[in-house]
Amino acid sequence: MKRILVKQESTIDFNEIDDSSFVGIHWESGSKTMVIHTPEGYCGLSNQFRPNTFNVWHAKTIKEYIKKSINQGNNKNSNAYAFNNALELYEWMSKE
Repeated sequence: MKRILVKQESTIDFNEIDDSSFVGIHWESGSKTMVIHTPEGYCGLSNQFRPNTFNVWHAKTIKEYIKKSINQGNNKNSNAYAFNNALELYEWMSKE
């Protein structure tokens, strides 16, 4: 797993992320979101309460979703991560 930052101190270059990347967001609240593709675009599947897509917003690309997530006003300490494959992402989502 590699941490994704939109800023210079990234551990994986933001430009290496594409729409086929496996990405998860760890919100400062402690909940996690897996970025998924839907007919409306990219959105997040949250592990909060039960897996859900309540109150989701969509982005045209996975990069746009990451930028929106990390730059939300109340999420200064949230982090985005890139995973090597779906299994690694699912395992991360299943851990508290």
